[in-house]
Amino acid sequence: MITLDMYQSMLNVKGKNLSQVRQYNSAMVMNTTFIGDIGYKRVYILDKNEGWRYEDAKYSKHATPSILKDAVDYYLQFRPRIHYPVGTYVFIPNDEDYEIGFEDYEPTDPFKDENFDVNKLWMIVGKNDANEFVRYNIIKCNWNFRWIARINGENKIFNIWGSVRNANSYTSGVWDADYSTALDNVTNAWIPDTYLLYEDDLYNYNLCDSRYLRHEHRFMLTHNKLDPKVYTVTKVQDLVPQGIIKLTLKQDELDEVRDNVDLMLCNYYNGSGEIVTKQESHIDDTARSYLWSAIVDEDGILQRNRTQDKVLHIAKISYFNVEFFLKNKLQDLNAEWRIDYNGESDLSDEEIEHLCNLLVMRQIDKTTISIKPAKTNKLIGEKFILSVQDSNGDYASSVELEVQK
Repeated sequence: MITLDMYQSMLNVKGKNLSQVRQYNSAMVMNTTFIGDIGYKRVYILDKNEGWRYEDAKYSKHATPSILKDAVDYYLQFRPRIHYPVGTYVFIPNDEDYEIGFEDYEPTDPFKDENFDVNKLWMIVGKNDANEFVRYNIIKCNWNFRWIARINGENKIFNIWGSVRNANSYTSGVWDADYSTALDNVTNAWIPDTYLLYEDDLYNYNLCDSRYLRHEHRFMLTHNKLDPKVYTVTKVQDLVPQGIIKLTLKQDELDEVRDNVDLMLCNYYNGSGEIVTKQESHIDDTARSYLWSAIVDEDGILQRNRTQDKVLHIAKISYFNVEFFLKNKLQDLNAEWRIDYNGESDLSDEEIEHLCNLLVMRQIDKTTISIKPAKTNKLIGEKFILSVQDSNGDYASSVELEVQK
């Protein structure tokens, strides 16, 4: 028989009232039986304070998928008292593989890992505040959004994983005016609000700052490069729910002069067909790369020159060196170099390739190269772009070079 003293003693240990006691007992049972559930998954999730980490979770769905619906509700439930904000990325094993792909190690940047599988990448988009066991709404990421934004007077390429969503459209997809016809198709997209979630720590996790995605930015959303579909951002909604940015996209015409179909990037060129961006970056100003020119002194020692020499001389060797910094700390990274032609636009691809091959580039060490123009007058006056980035693609620099006699 339970006495009043026994009941009060139990409350003091497990809670202040009977409801709290039952919640405590339920949580204890849930923890004990958690990994025995048929929906149990070992997921890999991004935590603001600890970075990428493994977590126990239960995966379930609300209903069977139907061709009449855009998607059904999928849920993720963590152990009791374990919570993550809306907008968080999470890798979840699917029915074809019990594992995510990198269980034997914990990559700090799974998006660049060789075992990265987009079919296992999800995003938390909602939270169901139940009385006891909280469940999160999740959707699968199905597209890597890439766009060009102008930051501090410089064009940069950004990319972020998100989800393309269907939108109700009651038009034929084409709008006819008196003298013209325009595309009239609408779709939606959801991406995480990375700065709201991680603030400046997002750069430590190699995430893009999604605040730089704004009205009038254009995407290529297509699997068909023969007839690519282009969309323009017409609405940006970042209030509800917190952690998710919802975009409304209206179909636009492909600009064959400005858009680069091979790279799936809109506004990659200007009206003259010249590249408007020279680097791809999702790192802020705390990540920098310095490109130096250099000469060999009388003692045979390579001396760097802070004032970059932008001239190459026929049959003479020039040296270039790069340093990568993150928050003023020098990074030990390998450099990847590339030379692109930046002269007359009416040359054929074969002629451009021939001119680039006349610049002999050799690797001195992992951050230094030499360039020696061939002994031919056809190079005089020609201009090239020397680009360098680290092997991970997080840093980039470039300089224009002109060949002189």
